[in-house]
Amino acid sequence: MKIFKLILIFVMVAFVLLCTGTYFYPVQYDSNCRDGNIYRYKAGIYQMTTGVSGKKEYKKIGGLSMFFGIKPIICPEEIEKQHFEAVVKSIDSTNQILDWKLQNNGLWISKKGDWAIKEIIAIGPEGMKQADHYISQMGFNDNEPLKEIIDSATFQKLNTSFYKDKNHVYRYYGMVYGGSFSIFPEADPATFEVLNECYAKDKSHIYESRQGILDNVDYKTFRTKNTLTGCFAKDHNGYLQWGDRISEENMKEEYVQKAIKELK
Repeated sequence: MKIFKLILIFVMVAFVLLCTGTYFYPVQYDSNCRDGNIYRYKAGIYQMTTGVSGKKEYKKIGGLSMFFGIKPIICPEEIEKQHFEAVVKSIDSTNQILDWKLQNNGLWISKKGDWAIKEIIAIGPEGMKQADHYISQMGFNDNEPLKEIIDSATFQKLNTSFYKDKNHVYRYYGMVYGGSFSIFPEADPATFEVLNECYAKDKSHIYESRQGILDNVDYKTFRTKNTLTGCFAKDHNGYLQWGDRISEENMKEEYVQKAIKELK
């Protein structure tokens, strides 16, 4: 009995020392997480990171039950995954409530009467998750509502980047975490036509889907093709990829040579 009491006292002392010590001094926690910077600290489980200034920072990821091993810890990458899954679920829920419907002109109409174009955006680092996103306002979804500007009777989607109605030409500029929808004020809707997924023209200019008006091309001799893999074009001054002239070094690339052969 005396031995049992001594063992109990020893365990209690060890327990107190462990709690006291780890409260002030982090002790690394041996886990199966990809991130090895997991510590018992301040009666919890913490992830250690290094800030911009080089100072160590601790973020709590588990409580007392994980500290004592009663419950397994949840790794930081799993916590992050669960967070962004919740974000996607929230976005999907909002979309379902708004009940967006695709119209023949390429616009999406919500139950509330808003107009939008649809895109798919990344959620979380490196596109961990994806969600449907509806741009219902000009710019980065933060200016005038589309329904106050667009003429729905004449609105049409020309390709993945360009749209037009009787009054304006519009450009959708896609980005991983959410793109923009804006008016091309210089473009003439009456003569505007797309040449392929990358290029378009009107009576005065050649347009590229990312850069807009191309000032470095010859309008009369500009040529491209729908069948090309990638964004390539030519004029009498040479060849272009997207909106830039192809350098002599890049001309040697096999995929560039293939495109040039198709343009000849």
